[in-house]
Amino acid sequence: MILIFGWLKETKPVRPLFNSYCYHCQKTTHWHLWRETEWVSFFAVKTIPFIWKNYVVCPGCEYVFPLTWERYLQISSPRTTAEIAAAIESSQLSAKNEIQRNFLLAQRAAREEREKAPA
Repeated sequence: MILIFGWLKETKPVRPLFNSYCYHCQKTTHWHLWRETEWVSFFAVKTIPFIWKNYVVCPGCEYVFPLTWERYLQISSPRTTAEIAAAIESSQLSAKNEIQRNFLLAQRAAREEREKAPA
């Protein structure tokens, strides 16, 4: 008897989460919750879900931020979403030097000021 055994990864959007600024797209976007599920498969058929991983994804540039299981369980709390947004911002700015960070922060402030100004 031949048994074909393997793994299959499936990633799909779950729901929108919150609005926050993305320093990769350089605009305010509505971040989404995505879930990656690894399946055990027999004969190329998904059989047993094995591992779940959650991510927060920017739909504009598809920047991916991994979400811990503890934060995922508290995702409906406004405090937790604010913490996630702050963690995303620090993650995106961590690879930049001080001059680049200051430039990006100034550019964001100028963009937000233009959007608030009446036309």
